[in-house]
Amino acid sequence: MCKKTILYHSSRRKKRPLNAVELTEIFFNIERNYFAVLLCMGLLQVVKDKEIKNYIENGMNLSEKQINFFNDLLKKEDLLGTVPVSMEVTNSTVSPFSDKLIVALFHFLNSIDVTLIGHALSLSMRLDLTTYYSKLIGEILTYAEKGFNIMVNRQWLEQPPQAPNRKALKEM
Repeated sequence: MCKKTILYHSSRRKKRPLNAVELTEIFFNIERNYFAVLLCMGLLQVVKDKEIKNYIENGMNLSEKQINFFNDLLKKEDLLGTVPVSMEVTNSTVSPFSDKLIVALFHFLNSIDVTLIGHALSLSMRLDLTTYYSKLIGEILTYAEKGFNIMVNRQWLEQPPQAPNRKALKEM
């Protein structure tokens, strides 16, 4: 085994620097989560329902956790962390959307987030990143289940079209 291979695979040796693909995924994740924090901040001002408000707050905390983890990782690598995007949330307290639409949006965004983190996981070659991405997918799925349950309990979610039951059709 050559020396270079040992550096990549040995946990006893110093971690190799992040590569360009890993850095791209980290920056994309940070940027996406800054946007999520701003979205949550704006929606928290307008949503009155306590259960949905709590759900949004949990999402905001999850996004902030990701931002902090990735910025800390960049700093440990002697790279500059990213700065928040320069967007402002208005001071409106009137919701432009229904609670149903807001929870459905979060459900959709959660599925996109799992997909994008799965993509980052598939491209990462560092064990610390793959471990974090795997853990993060589990956390997002647990969070998404809460939103799914809100939609089911309030009858906001319809059963999607199903494949035909061929056995039952045959017996008719």
